[in-house]
Amino acid sequence: MNITIAVMAHPKRKAAADALLDQLRKYPFKEATIIWDEIDNEWHTGARALRWGIDRGDFHVVIQDDARLTTEFYANIEGAIHNCPGGKALISLYTGTARPFGKRVKNAVERAEHATWLRHFLLMWGVGFIIPTSHIQPMLEFVVDRQEPYDTRIGIFYHRNRLPIYYTMPCLVDHDDGVGSLLGHGATPEPRVAHKLATGLIAWNNQVIDI
Repeated sequence: MNITIAVMAHPKRKAAADALLDQLRKYPFKEATIIWDEIDNEWHTGARALRWGIDRGDFHVVIQDDARLTTEFYANIEGAIHNCPGGKALISLYTGTARPFGKRVKNAVERAEHATWLRHFLLMWGVGFIIPTSHIQPMLEFVVDRQEPYDTRIGIFYHRNRLPIYYTMPCLVDHDDGVGSLLGHGATPEPRVAHKLATGLIAWNNQVIDI
């Protein structure tokens, strides 16, 4: 199984993005790269980061420059792919606090005491996810004329095709809330961080909690 990874990065965060790429190159990804924001547009950057993965491997990971990796990052990505209850599915590496549906998500996390998966019909965060490379081109074509935010637009493809999105529990990436938002989200009463982080190899199971 060949897995590639791309970092969506803004020039304002060059040092952090370069450091993140250095970390990723220590893992056995087939290829790793940075896709730089060229026109201050998240979708333009995200679509290019996705497109870069086409024909390079079997699965492609896209993470943002404010993502923070957990231990055993690559091994847990492999484990997630092999054990996803939905088979070949979009897998989110992050389940966050605050927006959206903060209380609903928190309730699902609390119910997932023994489950290693959450499931929802949309992608709620774009911090990091795994996508089968065979999905990339159809997804990009499906949403090309839409105007929703980056993560929402990706999720619409799966929702309209009745394909659920799976969220690893615990999360494989955290969000560095200290760097601030480039999208004007502003401050939130609750930190924008992961609910629960992996601290080692995950013993995956097929238990799923719906958000």
